[in-house]
Amino acid sequence: MLELSIIKHLNKLKQKKFRKEEKEFVVEGIKGVMDALNSEMEVILVIVDGKLRDEKEFEKIILKAENKNVQVAFCGRNDIDKIKNTETFPGCLAVIDQLEILADQLEDGPIICLDAIKDPGNLGTIIRTADWFGFKNILLSEDTVDVYNPKTVRSTMGSIFHLKIAKTSNLLKTLEKLKKESEYKIYSLDLKGESHKKMKPEAKAIYIFGSESQGIRPDLEKIVDKMYTISGSGNAESLNVAVSAAIVMANLSS
Repeated sequence: MLELSIIKHLNKLKQKKFRKEEKEFVVEGIKGVMDALNSEMEVILVIVDGKLRDEKEFEKIILKAENKNVQVAFCGRNDIDKIKNTETFPGCLAVIDQLEILADQLEDGPIICLDAIKDPGNLGTIIRTADWFGFKNILLSEDTVDVYNPKTVRSTMGSIFHLKIAKTSNLLKTLEKLKKESEYKIYSLDLKGESHKKMKPEAKAIYIFGSESQGIRPDLEKIVDKMYTISGSGNAESLNVAVSAAIVMANLSS
């Protein structure tokens, strides 16, 4: 049975304000917890369903946590309903210190930049897709949804632990600095641009994807070096931002 203080702490971490104050977040599930334990992030606590502790996959997590001197606690059935983030508890979760990365701490190589993305599922899907296609860097605008939102973390399927993800307090200034000092080229999508199939992979490139409803903001458009478009043949008004990002990343990786 979990201590009441742990249950209260976990429930507070469901709130953005508290996650920001404590600089912690939660990941659920075998893959997510193991990815966290194998990452450079600091895992503070691992919680496992007591009835599953002897199953092979959960034994691996417990052993890995203990080898890293991470506290392991076991929960009972009465605890699960109080701490779970989803309808069905996946058997384990971990509390993790947030890793704060600045734009100039990103790795060498292209950057996927997200401007005012509001849907946590879209953000998580883009992070997962970037990981699939080998992109290592994500840059988030100041008004993009919290990357540590439980739905975002869940949607990344563990990819949040594989990439460098930086959030800036002023995206325009950050991009201007990267363009001036690091000689990055900036590209984005627009209905009137050239075909996205003409995009070529570049090490010093930033690819901006805008909000689901508005696209990128006008002040960012002014510093974009070239606009591209994803041509369609049907009647849909637009593409979901996660789908657009996936198409571009797939093209750049082919």
